[in-house]
Amino acid sequence: MHYFQNKVAIVTGGGGDGIGNSLVLQLAQAGARVAFCDVAGLDKTEAELKKMSAPWLSAKVDIGDKAAVNAFVDQVLEKFGQIDILINNAGVALGDRSFDEVTEADFEKITNINYWGVIHTTQRCYPHLLKRPQAAIVNLSSSQGILALPYLVPYCTTKFAVRGFTDALRAEHKIRGVHNVSVHTVHPGAVATNITLNADYHNSATTQQFHKMLQKGTSREKAAELILNGIRKKRGRIFISDGHAQDILARLLPSAYVALVKLTMRWRGITFR
Repeated sequence: MHYFQNKVAIVTGGGGDGIGNSLVLQLAQAGARVAFCDVAGLDKTEAELKKMSAPWLSAKVDIGDKAAVNAFVDQVLEKFGQIDILINNAGVALGDRSFDEVTEADFEKITNINYWGVIHTTQRCYPHLLKRPQAAIVNLSSSQGILALPYLVPYCTTKFAVRGFTDALRAEHKIRGVHNVSVHTVHPGAVATNITLNADYHNSATTQQFHKMLQKGTSREKAAELILNGIRKKRGRIFISDGHAQDILARLLPSAYVALVKLTMRWRGITFR
C-alpha cells in the first residue's frame, strides 16, 4: 500500500496522547478517512481532527467487549462503506507486579483487551479487508512480545500471543496467495507515552523510574511515522526504538539474557521482590 489517500482506516485506542492518537492524525493528514475508538480521551483527538477538516468517526468502545466492537465496525461500514486499514493499537499494562500478586481477574482483563480485542476486531473486519484491492492489518505487539521481562508476566503473555497470531496470519497469507492484504507485527520498545502511569498497579519505587525511562525513547509521533512507513513498504515486522535490539538479544541469548536484565535492574537501583 503506497498511499493512504481516500483509504478508510480503523485505529483502536486512538484517543488521548499515545501512539494511537498520532496514527489517527497522521493518517488524516495523508488523506485517509479515519475511524477510531477508545474508552477515554476521544475529545482530544476529535478536536485536533476538526482543525484539519478531515473526515472521521469516533466511538467510545471497550475493545474487550465483542458486542461493542461489532457495533463500532457496523458504524464504520455505514458511514464509509469500506475498510482498507485496520490498526489494532489499543492495549493496557497492569504495572509492576510479581506473578504471585497477579489475580485471575487481572489476567482476564489484560487478555480481553490486549489479545481478544485484537482477535475480535480482526475477525470482524477481515471479510471486508479481503474485498479491497489493497488492504493492511497492523497489530501492535511489543518488544515484550519478543523479550520476556520479570514483573510483566501478564503483559508479556498477551504480547507474545499477539505476535504469534499476527506472524501466523502473515505466513498463511503467503501460503494461500493472499496478496492484497498485508499483515504487520509492530514491536515498540521504549516510546514516550504514559502507559506506565496509566497501569492499574504502581510501585512507588519503580513506576516513576520506568516512566522516565520511556520518556527517553522514541516520540509517539515518530513511532506512528515508522508504523505508517512500514505499511507503505509492506514490512512484515516493524521495530520501534530498542525493539530491534531486544529482538537480537533474544535470538543471541535466548536464556542468558535474563542475567543481563538482572544486572541492568541492579544498576538502575530497582529492587527485587
